[in-house]
Amino acid sequence: MLLVGNYLPDNQRSMQRFADQLLCGLKEREVEASIFFPPVIAGRLKSGTSGLGKWLGYIDKYFFAPFALLRCIRESETPVVVHICDHSNSHYTNVLKSIPHLVTCHDLLAVRSALGEFEQNRPAWFGRQQQAIIVRGLKRARSIACVSRATADDVLRITDVPEHRVVHIPNSIDSGFIEEARSPSSRISRDDLSKLTGLPDDASYLMHIGSGSWYKNRECVLQIFASIATKRDEVHLIIVGPEFDQDTLSKNHCGDLSGRIHYLTGISDHSLRQLYRSALLLLFPSLLEGFGWPILEAQSCGCGVATLDRAPMNELNSTPSLILPPETNSSDWAVEAADKCLDYIDLPDDLRSKAQTAMKAFAAQFTNEASANAYLELYKNLLKADTVS
Repeated sequence: MLLVGNYLPDNQRSMQRFADQLLCGLKEREVEASIFFPPVIAGRLKSGTSGLGKWLGYIDKYFFAPFALLRCIRESETPVVVHICDHSNSHYTNVLKSIPHLVTCHDLLAVRSALGEFEQNRPAWFGRQQQAIIVRGLKRARSIACVSRATADDVLRITDVPEHRVVHIPNSIDSGFIEEARSPSSRISRDDLSKLTGLPDDASYLMHIGSGSWYKNRECVLQIFASIATKRDEVHLIIVGPEFDQDTLSKNHCGDLSGRIHYLTGISDHSLRQLYRSALLLLFPSLLEGFGWPILEAQSCGCGVATLDRAPMNELNSTPSLILPPETNSSDWAVEAADKCLDYIDLPDDLRSKAQTAMKAFAAQFTNEASANAYLELYKNLLKADTVS
């Protein structure tokens, strides 16, 4: 097995994590596997994800990497299946025509933006050409593994590949979250919580985690919090991600609530699990996601998640009462969403415990073992088809 990872100077942590987890899962099953990384040649002159470093990286990824990948395959002593772990590298399928291979597609949000499907995000000409290259690469792929059914639907609609070439294999969550899901619920001590967040001793808190990307719909987080804050003086909001500017806070009725909004960045998975354990809820109203790791990670810690009723977020939310109306533009949406959140927060202890048990059991299914087994079966099918042909 040869996994194709991402260009390391790009520092794409989630994609690196995906490849590393899969490699670990395969080796646990005694499968001979390794990761190929695109070589850093032109990028040695200047590394970076913008300016000259970005363009030098393109030379490495589009010119040097395909030749290096073929050389790596030729040096293999056993039949090899090539697994391109990130669809943004699907252009490598152009040199893999006679070699069993597959691509994992995590989402087609950038492709859909390039096709003009989202007014909020319109890439420039070069970005549109890049996404066209990705689509052509996917069309050539022997098989495409999609991390969610929503992503699979997008692949079928946009690439028009035959349905039998597209499979659904959900992502796994890290082993630490699986262990958390299999353990009894617990809460972080007030002292430890105060050290981690700076919250007052009598405070409770909602959480949000995510980047500033448009599809994260972060203004709705503020709107829900503003509505809850008018009814609950003790409730604060912890943001794991970038800060909001004052204009955004004011526009979303949080101008006077900045003292109750706290920001954390660069925290470890251990600290993140501690936060989830004691949070009232995770607010995660994304308009779109390829998968939605935080939804499962929070639930593994017994933290309910408020999501919109849109795929794939609703597929991963095991608490129906926390699935919010999908259209967020109505004037009373935030009030209704906040009321649904408060209904969950105010559940009696026995019902809350029952809900937490259910969400932890649901999250515990998304193991690295299950993911590796599904991919291993797909590899075998690709090798079998190659032998028959």
